Amino acid sequence: MIVNEEFAIDELVRDLKRPEMGAIVMFLGMVRGDKGVRGMRVEGDERAAADKLELMKQDALKRFEIDAVEIAHRRAGSYRVGENLLLILVGAQHRKAAFRACEYLIDAIKADEPFVKTEF
Repeated sequence: MIVNEEFAIDELVRDLKRPEMGAIVMFLGMVRGDKGVRGMRVEGDERAAADKLELMKQDALKRFEIDAVEIAHRRAGSYRVGENLLLILVGAQHRKAAFRACEYLIDAIKADEPFVKTEF
């Protein structure tokens, strides 16, 4: 899902949560303030990015013993250091499966970025 505003993390967790889950693992990616970096520009086709994230989500659901996944990415635009860009939530009956799936999704997104990101 591509979002316009800051993530409503509590709402997303509440929507993902199910009685059979024993764990929800979260990854929150932010604009890192490396030396000289003031922010990051995110560019690309938002529809294509949403489709790519959905394919990654479906792949994780097939590969791992997990119950639910939510991936939220901020839309194209400019963001300051410290602003949130990516949220991954993975719910499962067991924590190990949730952690493995979350790490898999982080790596998949890094390997096949849905947007072009440029520091400034």
